[in-house]
Amino acid sequence: MSDYPNGFGSENEALDTAFRIIDEAKPPKARERGRLVVCAASELAPGQRRVVADPETGASIGVFNINGEFFALKNVCPHYGAPLCLGSVHATHRPSPVFTYRPDLQDRVLRCPWHGWEFDIVTGKGLYDDKSRVATYACEVNSDGDLVVLL
Repeated sequence: MSDYPNGFGSENEALDTAFRIIDEAKPPKARERGRLVVCAASELAPGQRRVVADPETGASIGVFNINGEFFALKNVCPHYGAPLCLGSVHATHRPSPVFTYRPDLQDRVLRCPWHGWEFDIVTGKGLYDDKSRVATYACEVNSDGDLVVLL
């Protein structure tokens, strides 16, 4: 019997599987229910974020600029409903031998401010197991230069 979740035989095997899932994850296709204009795209510089509310549904959405690309996540942690998009943004490390560090996912990891659950901003995939994720929304810059979230 394994000491690790999901039947993995070792910690490295579990971590390798988690990173494989992140590497292969793709954001879902945009829902075409509506479009939410966030701001002028030029107002959200790389490394910045903005949290907005959908006026129709009241849903809170965090929009992030990662190296000039825009990504949007539902602002609710699936664990206990914390305002996820107010958490810290950082990198993580790939599995590696002891005393060897392989940094990865620079400026893509969002850590929940309440309990530290971590999510890849680009895909919404949780870093702690193979099934968890937070809802993502596609973003685009329209012809007026506005940043738009597709709901």
